[in-house]
Amino acid sequence: MAAALTLVVTGCGTRPGVTAENTNGAGELALATPFTDALGLVEAAKQGTQKAKSSKTTIDGMMGTSKVTGTVVGFYDGPASKIEANMTFDGQTAGLRLVDQTLFVKLPAEEKARLKTDKTWGKLPLNSEDPGEKAAGKAMLRSLEMGDPAKQLEMVEKTGRVIRSEQIRLDGVPVNHYFVEFDVRKQIDLFLGDDLPADQRAEVEKRFEGKDLRVPAELWLNAEQLPLKMTMDMTSFMKSAGGSQTGEAKSTYTYSDWGTPVEVTPPPAAEVGDYAEMMQRAGR
Repeated sequence: MAAALTLVVTGCGTRPGVTAENTNGAGELALATPFTDALGLVEAAKQGTQKAKSSKTTIDGMMGTSKVTGTVVGFYDGPASKIEANMTFDGQTAGLRLVDQTLFVKLPAEEKARLKTDKTWGKLPLNSEDPGEKAAGKAMLRSLEMGDPAKQLEMVEKTGRVIRSEQIRLDGVPVNHYFVEFDVRKQIDLFLGDDLPADQRAEVEKRFEGKDLRVPAELWLNAEQLPLKMTMDMTSFMKSAGGSQTGEAKSTYTYSDWGTPVEVTPPPAAEVGDYAEMMQRAGR
């Protein structure tokens, strides 16, 4: 409501609505004028993502010489959310499932050996009262939620600004193409919040003091205000921050299958063990 009132009072990002009748004469929904501010852009886009609730995200990235690929299929609806992620990092595969407020972590062979278990999956209940389980589950959930387009949009709204925009076609679809710039310090505050102890936060602040904390990004939205693609280039930032890796640090998120039913099931019980207990037994 606060965001909506801001739009009404300031007029920021005000634009005509898109309806079934508002077409370009070719049977397509017509693109409205691009927003000039992150708040207007994201609030409009959230309406589409919250209505659809489900989507598929394809991830493709490079971190120096390391390649990251994966897919995240999710139904995003608070406690009822169901998400499945499958990632590959330099040939090593990893998997996560969220269902019934429980995270299931797929354990690669090397991890099974380190944890001294024959189980294929580790279980972390999100509503656990155990401090260790809660912390681990919260951290993994944040990572898993990065496949949620609404979380990506939240990052644009709270840590970014719109530099410029254009109207083009992406794979034949008319889109508003936005050029965005992120503030890394704001991203740190958004994702770590109060979870980072004061001494560690001070260490992070000291490390980034005097550094270039800007990250360029691009975002493509269709006429229904649904994001189709997002890219981020952290190469300059990583070099400025003193990163040891060479090469590029880029990521691309491609969104599809909006509103498609999503089914995520828990792994077979015989293949599941308590993740926190595994960590304790392994002394980790």
